[in-house]
Amino acid sequence: MLLRAFAKINLDLRVAGRRADGFHEIRTVLQSIDLHDDIEIEPAGRFEFEGPAGLDDSTNLVVRAVRLFEQEIASPVNVRIRLVKRIPVGAGLGGGSSDAATTIVGLERLTGKRLTGQALMRLLRALGSDVPFFAVGGRAVGVGRGDEIYPLEDDCSYAAVLVTPGFSIRTADAYSWLTVSDISPSIEGFCAQFAPGRGGGEPMNEFEGPVFARYPALGSIRAELLRRGAVRAALSGSGSVVYGVFPSTEAALEASGRMAADFSAVVARPLGRADYFQRMVAAD
Repeated sequence: MLLRAFAKINLDLRVAGRRADGFHEIRTVLQSIDLHDDIEIEPAGRFEFEGPAGLDDSTNLVVRAVRLFEQEIASPVNVRIRLVKRIPVGAGLGGGSSDAATTIVGLERLTGKRLTGQALMRLLRALGSDVPFFAVGGRAVGVGRGDEIYPLEDDCSYAAVLVTPGFSIRTADAYSWLTVSDISPSIEGFCAQFAPGRGGGEPMNEFEGPVFARYPALGSIRAELLRRGAVRAALSGSGSVVYGVFPSTEAALEASGRMAADFSAVVARPLGRADYFQRMVAAD
């Protein structure tokens, strides 16, 4: 079985004070994009995992996903999994989280043991705050600590240029740099700006201030994307990738080509929810 684990970008991200469980309260709009890792799963005599050097041990989210799935079904999972990474690590694109969620989807299909919705969400939340999004896909709002996901209407009428600066940013470090208020925008007001006809809302990512202060090159990338014709540009998650939104694939390809001399830049398209799941489990 060949699966695609798709990346995401954050179209908006607000952070408020700490919750009683130690996590921050957030409001974010997440969007699936067609940049992906590959996950190959096949039956084996025992569990085996192969991943890129440095990402191939028991701490990998794929391995953790398998172990939690085994606990949930009370049975060992004898499969061989090979992970091929294309999504940059520590980039704010959710690569590890997507790998974990997609692995669970694959294990359900391969073993025929489907989890209830409640059990699936509990397992995904145990793996990480943004992992549940990858069981929903498309465009969605994430609230709470980011693990409460509410689908929004899809909008795939644009292309994005993703610029990778050549370094990663630890999420825990980025949170430690934030100065946040204890007041979050209401869920209703936050979602309203992304309703059809509102133009997608003005993007905001509250990590940009502290992250750009420490990594000025990221602010320069954002300015360059806007200069190259992006209608908006922002940090994804806590970074380090900065993306620009372009009105067409052609415009994105032109901008990407011009920026490629100085940065690693790729063009990605948003994925609607139906397309997301169809392409997750189907070969080209």
